[in-house]
Formats: sequence, structure tokens, C-alpha cells
Amino acid sequence: MAGYYDLLGVPRNATEMEIRSAYGRDVLRLNDSPPANAPQIRATLDQALATLVDPDKRGAYDAQLTALMQEVAAGSADESDRAFKYARNGGLWFAGGGLVTAGTYAFSEGTYFLAWGPLLFGGFQLLRGLLRYLTVPAGTRRTTQLVTLIGLIAVGLVSAGFVGLSETMGAREAAERDKWNAMIDSNAKLVDQASTLVTGVFDRPGAWTDRDSSDMAQASGLYGLIADTVTNTTVPGRLEWYRTGLAKNFRDAATITTDYAKLSGSSPQSAIVELDRRWQARLEDLKRLSDRFEGQEGVSR
Repeated sequence: MAGYYDLLGVPRNATEMEIRSAYGRDVLRLNDSPPANAPQIRATLDQALATLVDPDKRGAYDAQLTALMQEVAAGSADESDRAFKYARNGGLWFAGGGLVTAGTYAFSEGTYFLAWGPLLFGGFQLLRGLLRYLTVPAGTRRTTQLVTLIGLIAVGLVSAGFVGLSETMGAREAAERDKWNAMIDSNAKLVDQASTLVTGVFDRPGAWTDRDSSDMAQASGLYGLIADTVTNTTVPGRLEWYRTGLAKNFRDAATITTDYAKLSGSSPQSAIVELDRRWQARLEDLKRLSDRFEGQEGVSR
């Protein structure tokens, strides 16, 4: 705030000697390079000196200066409060719109009502209020006000972010699920071919033959191909257990059919019985996987 102290370039607690020294310095400068309004400046300097070196006049001047500064500070505080209320009201609209959006999204099975009105209106008012609030003197801004505004902004952003992140993750999960379903469909023929070969061997009467070994070798190759495809296909996180279990089951099928292919007409019956037991155990594991999957995903048979 401009005044006699600022005019002379001295602090408010300056001594009389400091005041007179500053006055003499300014007068010399004025005389060396007098501007057009030099008389007016000299008159103001003389008035400042006369006021500040007189204890009574200086005391009265300081009192007036203090009162004026308090009045200005009070005005700044009032302006700060008005700017805060303006920004706060915008923040309430902004946070409310975000909460409505997030709430309907969370409790309506992925659908949501986007509160465009409150969000846009609140965001606009919040921005205007913040710009206005940040222009008031820093000393008039209270910590509680700043915390309130930051909290409202955080609520709005977190709520909107929750919906945006959920939508992004949902879209990615849907894409992964589509890839998984496409893989299952594309492998269906391979599974049918392998199953047909194995079933044909099981249904064929008589002793084990080279044809039986050849069919089992073909089935083993098909099961290995299926296992590789399942392993390399990404799935939504909640189905990772199913992908892992399914890949292992088909890998086991490839291993067992390979062992079947190694049989010959002279192989002991006990070897065939053991392989049949392993095959049956694999089928039971596959059924348990399918039952768990259907229970988790709500798939009806």
C-alpha cells in the first residue's frame, strides 16, 4: 500500500535519522534530474518528512494507516469468503453429479445415468470460483476452505474415474471373452475329431492293433494342438483358473493318448486298464471344471 514510508523507501519502524537520510537522498536525485512535476514531488516529500519526524503527527498517521490496512484486509477476507462459497457451490454440483453417475453405475448392473447437467454446470462454476478464489490475497485463504475444495474436486474426479475405469475394464474383458469364445468355437472341430478317434478305438473289438495306435497318435497330436491354443489365449481375470485347468486337462489327454499309441498287440492287459483309469480320471476332472465354470458364470445346460 503506497504511503509516506513507501515514498521514502523506508520501513515503518525507521528511525528519524533514517527518514531524514532518505529524504535528503530523494531531494538530491530530484534536483539532479528534475521531472516536469518536480514541484509536486518535492511538496509531497516535504509533507512526508514533516509528518514522520514529528512524533505526534507520525502516531496519528500510523493509526490512520493501520485502520486503512485493516479495512482493506477485511474487504479481502470478505471477497475470499464470497469466492470460496462460489467455488464450493460449484464443487457440490460437480461432486453430486459424479456421485449420481457412479452410484447408478454401481447399483444398476453396469448401466448408469450420466448427470451431464450437474457435472457440466458444477465443473464450470467450480472453475470460475477457483480462478476467482486464487486471485484473493493468500493470507485471506483459510486451510479449511482449501481442504473443502480439494475434497469436492476429489469426490467428483474419483466418481467419474470409477465409471471410466470400469467401462474401460469392462470393454477389455468383453474383448477377451469374445476371443475366448472364438477360440472355443474354432477348437470344437478339433475336439470332435480327437474324441471320435478315441471313441472309435474304445468301441473297436478284439486285440490292440496298429490302427488303434495310429488313431491314438493322431488324437494325441490334436489334443496337444488344442492345449497350445488354450494356453496362448487370454481370458478375463476371473476365468484364469478355468483356462489353466482346461489347458492342463487337454495336455493330459495328449499324454495319455500318446501312451495308448505305444501299446501293441502283446501289451499286457494291466497296461490298458491303467491307461483306461487315467483317461476316466481326466474325464472326471474335465466335468468338475465344467461344473465350476457353469456355476460361476451362471450357464444353464
